[in-house]
Amino acid sequence: MPIVNADKTTTERDRLFAKSQSGGGRDLVDFVFDDRVAQVFPDMIRRSVPGYEVVVPLTGLIASKHLPAGGRCYDLGCSLGAATHAVLRSVADMPCEIVAVDNSAAMLRKARAIHAKTGGDDRVRWLQADVREAPLENAAVVVLNYTLQFLPRQDRLPLLRRIRAALADSGVLVLAEKLAADEHFQDLHLRFKRANGYSDLEIAQKRDALENVMRIDSEAVHLERLREAGFARATVWFRCLNWGAFAAWPQ
Repeated sequence: MPIVNADKTTTERDRLFAKSQSGGGRDLVDFVFDDRVAQVFPDMIRRSVPGYEVVVPLTGLIASKHLPAGGRCYDLGCSLGAATHAVLRSVADMPCEIVAVDNSAAMLRKARAIHAKTGGDDRVRWLQADVREAPLENAAVVVLNYTLQFLPRQDRLPLLRRIRAALADSGVLVLAEKLAADEHFQDLHLRFKRANGYSDLEIAQKRDALENVMRIDSEAVHLERLREAGFARATVWFRCLNWGAFAAWPQ
């Protein structure tokens, strides 16, 4: 049965990995953000990511503290635009610009459709591009939620340095990621997904599909990388099991 998410849009329940995808000459392929994922993504992420429904609205709240009238916010790896809409809700009618960037055509198609259904606010500009190459300038806020973990490790510091260079001194970077953690938290995350209705087959097949495309770092590595990128201050503002969110400031 369809569910209704916080943005009042209808999505299907995630059953992408419910049937065995090996055998019969088939091999499990790497995870990609295609049309099938876009259709079920809101359900997938809420049932897979502890704290997601706290991180998204608080991302908007943090952004609103740093985004001045007429200022620009980048949502890098915007997926279906959850953080973009959280920023819009937090700033109300204040004039601003949000540049929502994703490299997946399927995700952006769905994002634009959701945006149109919620009024089509013209403060948002959707851009299909690799976040490593998208132009960044005159930013008051940059959101990088659940995106860095999908980039090759050697590309993470250069991107953060570009973000730091584009940010105003009064600006902020908001970053959320899955974190490398000990077996205790890994087990709790497994139990979290089971409690949300995922079978062991679904969990195992999705883990295998993500193995080559999602490589996670520890909290300490993230904080050190932010400092190396030139941010004067960085802190963890949210932690739930093996998932966390950071804020970093140029000054």
